[in-house]
Parts: sequence; C-alpha cells; structure tokens
Amino acid sequence: GLVLVFIGPLYRPSGWRVATVNMLGLLATAFIALAADVTAAAAAVATADPFGQRCRCVPAADGTLPPCWTEADWDGLNRSIGGRLKGRDSLLLPSEATGNRSLLNDFDYLTSQPGFTFWRGYSGSWDQRTARSEYAVLAESIADIQATVRFAALHRLRLVVKGTGHSFQGRSSAAGSLLLWTHRLRNTQWHERLEVCGKEYEHPVVVAAGSQFMQTHEEARRRGRMEIGGLCPSVGFSGFASGGGHGIFSRSYGTGASSIIQAEVVLANGSLVLATPCNEFADLLRAVRGGGGGTFGVIVSLTYRTFEQPRSVGTIQAQMAVSDLTEMSLVTQEFLNSLRENVMSKGMLQHLGGNLVLQPLLKRITLRMAYVGISSSECAALFSNMTNHMKVDCVPAKSWIDVAVLNKTQLGSMANGRWLSFMNRYFTESVFDTEQSTATFSNGIKRIFELNPRRLEGEHSQLHIMLHWGLSGASDTALQNFTHTSMNPAVAESVGVIMWERMLPDTFFLAGKEESQSTHAQMQEDEARTLAWADQLFGEGAGSNVNVAGCNVPDWQRRFWGSNYPFLLSTKDKYDPQGLFFCSNCVGSDRWTPDGNCRMPLI
Repeated sequence: GLVLVFIGPLYRPSGWRVATVNMLGLLATAFIALAADVTAAAAAVATADPFGQRCRCVPAADGTLPPCWTEADWDGLNRSIGGRLKGRDSLLLPSEATGNRSLLNDFDYLTSQPGFTFWRGYSGSWDQRTARSEYAVLAESIADIQATVRFAALHRLRLVVKGTGHSFQGRSSAAGSLLLWTHRLRNTQWHERLEVCGKEYEHPVVVAAGSQFMQTHEEARRRGRMEIGGLCPSVGFSGFASGGGHGIFSRSYGTGASSIIQAEVVLANGSLVLATPCNEFADLLRAVRGGGGGTFGVIVSLTYRTFEQPRSVGTIQAQMAVSDLTEMSLVTQEFLNSLRENVMSKGMLQHLGGNLVLQPLLKRITLRMAYVGISSSECAALFSNMTNHMKVDCVPAKSWIDVAVLNKTQLGSMANGRWLSFMNRYFTESVFDTEQSTATFSNGIKRIFELNPRRLEGEHSQLHIMLHWGLSGASDTALQNFTHTSMNPAVAESVGVIMWERMLPDTFFLAGKEESQSTHAQMQEDEARTLAWADQLFGEGAGSNVNVAGCNVPDWQRRFWGSNYPFLLSTKDKYDPQGLFFCSNCVGSDRWTPDGNCRMPLI
C-alpha cells in the first residue's frame, strides 16, 4: 500500500533552541525503516488503535508489546541514563512491607518507593494495585528527565510524572505507563539575596523537583526563615505549589503558588527553560503558579520565596464530645457566629489558620488552628467567648514548624487507605451574614453526614471547615501576590473550604477485607447525592481546590480554575501541543479518554 509521510514544521516558540537537523538524511532513514514491513506495522497499529493512530502505545492486556517500540529501544534509554530504568516487577512494594503496618504508615518509607503511592486508591476510579507503570526512570539529573521526556514523545508513550505520590486522583500512576520519578532530586540552594526581573528577594530557596517540606522546613528554621507549605510533612513542593498550595499561614503570607519566584521546566520536546516574570516564558510561569502539576512540563526546580520567621506563633486547641448530629450542628453554628462577631468583625482573620473537624462517628468536634503575628493573650481574647460548649486554649509555640505541620499521630492511619468519597467547596462571607445563614450552613453540613450512612465496619468519615484555604480578610501582601497566579479567582473572595472525606483505613485491608460490588455501588450513589447536595448548598458554580479534590468533580475546569481556564488551556497548547503530559482532571485532559491513552475525536 501507499504510505504518505508528512514532515510538518518544527514547533518552536520564541526563545527555544532547536538543534540543526539534516532533513534529507532524516527522510531517507525514515523511508528505509518504513519499507522493512510497513504494511504489517500499519495493520498492527490500526488494530491496537481504534481511534485511528490517535492513541498512545501501551502494552496489551496479555502483555504483548505494541509495534512502536522494541526491547532494544528500552535498552538504549537505560544506557543513556546510567542504568536507572526499572521494570514493572522492581516497582512492587518490597516484601519487608507486606503486612507491616509500621512501614505502610511511614510517610518517609512510602514516598521513597518509586512504584507506590501514598494512598491505596479511590473507590471506582483508580487502584494502586492495577495502576502499575510498565517501566520507571529513577531520575537523578536534569539530563535523565530530558532523555525520558524525549523517549516518551518519540514512542508515543503514556508518561506519568511523580514526586511523592500524594495525589488523591491517582495522577501519579497509570497502567502501562512510563513513570518519571523525580523523588531523588532533593537538593536545595539558599540565597542571601536574589534579583529576578528587577525585584530583589531576601533568602529565597531553590528547591529541586523531589524536595519535601520535612526537609526544607528545618533548613528554613535554622536560617530564621519560614516558608508556605502543607500540613503533611511528606508532601513535595512541586505538586503543592503548582496546584495552588494553601499553608496554615497563607492568609498572612500568601499561597504556595504565589511563593514561586521562577521555575525551571523541561518541556515536551525535552528543552530546559527558565520561566521568569519578565522573559518569553512568563506565561508558562503564571501557568505553573496554580495551573496544576504534571501538565505543562516537568518542573525541575522552583525558586521559592521565604519570610522572616514570625516572632509570635501558637496553637489554638479545643475539643468537645457531641451526642448526635443535631448537637454537632448547633455547636458548629455557635462557632461560626462567634467567629463573625469576635474575629472577622475586628479584621483579625489574617492572623489565623486551621480547621474545625467534625467527626460524628467518634462523637466529637475538634478545633485545630494556629495564630501568627499576635500574642497568646490577644488570641485568647478573640476566643474568650467563642462557644458555650468548648474551652479554647491559645498555646505559644517555640517554632512555626510546631504549628505549620501535623505530626504522624495527628495524621493517624490515613496513609495507605482507600478513598471512598472526597469533596471540597469554597464558601464566602455570605455564610456569616446572619444567624439564619450560619444555621443554613450548619444544617447543610449535617445533611452531608445523613447522605452518607456507614456502609462498612471500620470506615471513617469526617468534615473539615478549612479556614486557611481562602484569602478573604487576608493581608495586602497575600492578596497582591495572588493576582500573579492562575488559581481560581474565587479563592480571593472565599473565607475557606469545606472538605468532606470518607475512607477505608489500612486496617480494613490488612484484615484481608475488600468492599463488595454492592457496597461499592451504594457508595457511588452516596457520593452522587452528596455532590448534588453541595451544589444546592454552595451553588452550582462553587469553586473547588485542585490538589485535594475527589475523582468525580463535575465541571472541574470551571470549579478548579474559574475564568483562568481559557488562559491555561492556550498555554497548554503552546508548550505541549501533542498532549504528552496528561493527568486526570488536569488542563486539557478532557480531550482524552479517561485513561489518558487515546485522544478524543474532534466533533
């Protein structure tokens, strides 16, 4: 048969350096290779690719290799990266961890396993056991990353980028994929001062792709500095900050995304670029500041701003028992009313962060918050009349680290659990307008628990009212820096987020149990009703946080990024026109089948 080969123009945004290519030699080589057995190869690809060669090359269910690579190709990649390519079998969890709960709950251990994820999966969406990569590159240099990206593009592979594996949506794992593991790139570089685009920054830190908070927080403390990070110490900078990143002090200092000064990124053609606010890659920098990780390229490093260590920080603690959902709802309303009268009306919200945790199965409510920039006595005055039911204590801390991250005891046994349902929604100051509005909000939260009856012994459910995941009432600095991000503009108008979670902990699976198909179907129905109720309570257009959303987010483009989505999509098209970088519910992912393997036909 006749085979037509079209060599289109090289895609080259301004500023890219493209190597000189002998096009005649390339054409001759291409035709010689095709002539070997082009008819058989075309037939094989057509059989494996029902979308008409719009699919990636992944192994068949029986392990048969597609015609677009050979073992010799993989051997060549392995040699080029110093033997750091690993096969599927070597990505399994070591035998030492089998049934070993201390290891399966150990954050350091789980994030140090290239083929493992922090979570067991998300019911009905992804499963750690089946979402196994076929190969993995354990990258130790930028050159390793570049070689892997070029190889994936050349052979039309399903590429997955992973740092620590904390994604709720399973974005860092995929069956039959090539995993690019950046966890070993953990070096940091501190500067006394750094000038970028005419602006001078004091004590910024350059963090490599695999850097984690538990590493850099201590480095910052020794220098008398602090940085914006998440509550979980094993989370990495790249995923946290590129997804927005709310830290407990974000109302005072800004988000993780707004802390990014500049970024080094490996693009889809393997080029390494430095994106700054004033060069030709300024649009890429803005996209990285909140547009989501694993989408526009591979983040090699971030230059991250730090702040002078606050002189006064501390914890805000309270806990009380509740007899039932009705009492829980009343106490919640009382807390919200007091927050309006004692904190928000005095413009003091910018000094507070943290959450109220509602756990009716355990019959308790816990207040876990922090203060910054005010004294413990000033904090106590704010909370002196907080509720009739809870005694609130403001306790000074020795260091900001003591309040900025949770320890392993506080996080409990969430590691290696399976999510059954997860949902978050931003809420605005309108919740606090009147006692009737706080009553509506509190009763709406009660309804979420009623829609999710306990299905399995051992499952846990709880709801967080996250008061540092919005910037309403934030400092001028935090609000000004936010405007340079691509996060949902709704964040600036939100007081916080309600975060509903339902999980089967690791103990359920260690006991040899599995959820039945009927139970699984019931839970999916529960989640559908919960999402519908959330739209009634917060409005159909209510925004959602990108990093900690569930897998079933309706209208995710608008909920995650609001009016910034068109900009993010055009930036995606500019730097990754072939869609090499894919992750679930990420920018441009709706153009692909849910598994990310086939591009959807144009309608």
